[in-house]
Amino acid sequence: MKFITTGQFALYAEKILAPKDYYKKYKTGQLNPAQFRDAMRADASLAEAAGFGEYNIDRISLTPPDEKAPAETITKYFLENDIIKSRAGMYDGFDGYRGYIRENYSHGGFVTFIYPEDERLLYAIAKITRPKSMFTAGSYYGYFAVWAMKTIAENGGTAVLSDVDGEACELAKENFERLGYGKNAEICCEDASSLLARRAEPIDMLILDATGKHDDPRPEYRGKRIYGAFLKDAGRLLKKGSVIVIHNMEPENPEMKPLVDGLREIGASGASCDTYNGLGAYIITR
Repeated sequence: MKFITTGQFALYAEKILAPKDYYKKYKTGQLNPAQFRDAMRADASLAEAAGFGEYNIDRISLTPPDEKAPAETITKYFLENDIIKSRAGMYDGFDGYRGYIRENYSHGGFVTFIYPEDERLLYAIAKITRPKSMFTAGSYYGYFAVWAMKTIAENGGTAVLSDVDGEACELAKENFERLGYGKNAEICCEDASSLLARRAEPIDMLILDATGKHDDPRPEYRGKRIYGAFLKDAGRLLKKGSVIVIHNMEPENPEMKPLVDGLREIGASGASCDTYNGLGAYIITR
């Protein structure tokens, strides 16, 4: 997506909001999300700032004051339900890795809406579950998947990133080569359903981050219904212990019903958090 800036929209928005008193109060817990949203709506200066329309203001108001909150909430659920044995060390090396990625990752002419809490959650889930095989359906130019790649590479594992945007795939390839992940990742400019149909190797971690075309001849692949379709496509490759990480997770969205039903059918248990994007993580327990 080409936009008003390149790189991370989150950092662009943070730069605009950081000097504002109401933002400081939100970050320190003095305002709740609704009050934060109303303060942004009342701020006339934001009307002049690209990217601060009503929809984005509503979404920005859902960003947690502490970026650790989604990772803490979801991993706590796993721990309390005996799905994982420990979450010790889930942030080990994160700050250094973030600095490395932000310094070296090229965004080309693209913008990403991956927020800091998204980065931290995927890094933590990968640290805890130690996947060796990862498949990303809707990888864009790789900026979400890269937060699991440190663990994948350390395990001698491999990742397949799938997207239908050729320019985005080329940028992902360039970045992963530069970061030293060329031998650990295959970037495929192809529909994930076709790749999954040909795949034989089990999947330890499945990342869903796609949006289907609204005129796709396959109704089940339109919009966010595509998540349920991709989960079904991947079903025979998932096993007990496989992790499903979902970006743009909105359980109440009717288009998500096939996904929610599919997770239940395969015995995947987990939790989601309402953030700028919506985040969810689930582990197959049977």
